[in-house]
Amino acid sequence: MRQLSLSILFLFLLQGCFLRENPIKASMKSDNFLSEILKNKDEYEIQIAYTEITRDKEGKPVFREFEFQVDEEKYFYPASTTKLPIIVLTLDKINELRAKGIEITPKSKILISSTHEGNNQVQKDSITSFQNLIADVFLVSDNSASNVLIDFIGYNKFNAKMEQAGFKNTYLNHKFNPDPYVNINWQIKTLKNELISSNENQIIITADQKTLRLKKGKKKFQDGIVINESLDFSQKNRSSIIDMHNILKRIIFPLKFDKDKTFNLNVEDYDFLRYWMSRFTYEDIGDKFKTEKKYFDSYNKFFIHGEDTIVRDKNIRVYNKIGQAYGTSIDNAYIKNYQDDVEFFLTATIYTNKNKTINDNVYEYNQTAIPFLSKLSKSIYSRLSE
Repeated sequence: MRQLSLSILFLFLLQGCFLRENPIKASMKSDNFLSEILKNKDEYEIQIAYTEITRDKEGKPVFREFEFQVDEEKYFYPASTTKLPIIVLTLDKINELRAKGIEITPKSKILISSTHEGNNQVQKDSITSFQNLIADVFLVSDNSASNVLIDFIGYNKFNAKMEQAGFKNTYLNHKFNPDPYVNINWQIKTLKNELISSNENQIIITADQKTLRLKKGKKKFQDGIVINESLDFSQKNRSSIIDMHNILKRIIFPLKFDKDKTFNLNVEDYDFLRYWMSRFTYEDIGDKFKTEKKYFDSYNKFFIHGEDTIVRDKNIRVYNKIGQAYGTSIDNAYIKNYQDDVEFFLTATIYTNKNKTINDNVYEYNQTAIPFLSKLSKSIYSRLSE
């Protein structure tokens, strides 16, 4: 009899495990807008990774992982989300240079000059700091600042470092557009005239042809006309939902991972990263973005704050990097309410291109993509705060 009772209890518990719905899907079902997206999840090419965070008795984070339609073999254009590992490896290289005896920190003044002959637009000797460049990338996703950092690291070094760290689906093949200086190779020197930028022959990585969705759209807008063919992404930049999600975890909770699975960063570097990742545009250096209306307070925050131009709840911090291009919208974030102790990781992508034309800039970003990302994060947040 006792054995029978234990068997029944076991089956009951087992059934409970199976009956518990994926919280991502449950969160989508609880909202009418999200439910409609869910019905067309394949058309929208949705991929979502979610990490629920609880704390043990010692206050250490405990992760529970959930995924929805995640497939690392299905390509999506990562857009500006790859700027996060660019910034990480910028700080990594600064530490490498310091180990070689070069006196440099993220706040050090650096000299930037163009190696492109005949360029009359770029100031020959521009002085800035890595901190200013990084702040601009996090606050407004500045392409020019990002492209300078790419020349500092080097494509080959970036790609090798990502692979060594276990992020085999993340690599760079090109710079970010629009940028009037996108074809320029930048030389970066210390104020002591020490050359610290990369000088390499770039090796282009071509995606494995087994990769799905490498061709996007049925038409493409090129040189002012519509061409009846897809756009090939096989030599574009690449990342994956899992790579993005795990890179962010290593930034927020580096002590939870083995040293060989983290980056060559110190405590100050991680604090620096987390500070700028979580800033709103009104918290910039010198208030330089306050006067430009397009850089509203919640700019660059699709999750939680995405549907508003103002920040309605300043207790909720979003440590993130978004991306948006060619119809693809992504946010990759650690979200924390310091007042209510709600925290979680969320990474999601959605593709909105109803007319199936690439490069015509007619994408349903404001109608569908941003509301989807905002409502998804709010729905998950609400479930955790109940």
